[in-house]
Amino acid sequence: DVISVGNSLVDFYCKCGILETAFTVFKDMPRKNVVSWNALISGLAFNGKGEDGVDLFEEMIDKGVKPNDATFVGVLACCVHGGLVQRGRDLFAAMISNHQIKPKLEHYGCMVDLLGRSGCLKEAHDLISNMPMKPNAALWGALLSACRSHGDMELAECAVKELINLEPWNSGNYVLLSNIYAERGKWDEVEKVRMLMRENSIKKAPGQSMIG
Repeated sequence: DVISVGNSLVDFYCKCGILETAFTVFKDMPRKNVVSWNALISGLAFNGKGEDGVDLFEEMIDKGVKPNDATFVGVLACCVHGGLVQRGRDLFAAMISNHQIKPKLEHYGCMVDLLGRSGCLKEAHDLISNMPMKPNAALWGALLSACRSHGDMELAECAVKELINLEPWNSGNYVLLSNIYAERGKWDEVEKVRMLMRENSIKKAPGQSMIG
């Protein structure tokens, strides 16, 4: 139908980075549904236009369009790309309290990414720890990456241990933990990691290097 064609075109032009045309198609659509708004909001996030995406979300709400969980993945991604930390916090809270939408792993992932990039590492860790569902490796990986970027090796150690629990077969996690210990001068712990790898028959992949 006409709406589906319009939505596909908006999505296509956003993915090609042709935002002006995406906006034109969106504005010229005689009828829109929530998918239409989601396509453009997510497209703006994809192209690094976070503030514009949040503005479009506000316009959507003002027009009485009911958002769904995909809308919030898009608008939280806009906050990530725009560095809009407080806005992201507010939207995440509003999602639950105003719109009665239960956050999924994707929403938590956006929030951990947003908080982690801005250096709010303890808040990101607390969010993961208090989730109603089991966190996945992507969440701990996002926190780990943020901890390493901001130099918080203590929290990085915690994150990589969680990754090892989730992915005991992944040699990269052991190498990361070993290198974190080495960077902190914890040579006894480095040796323990190596022993653990031997006990679990974990072999270091080609190209991975362990310090010390």
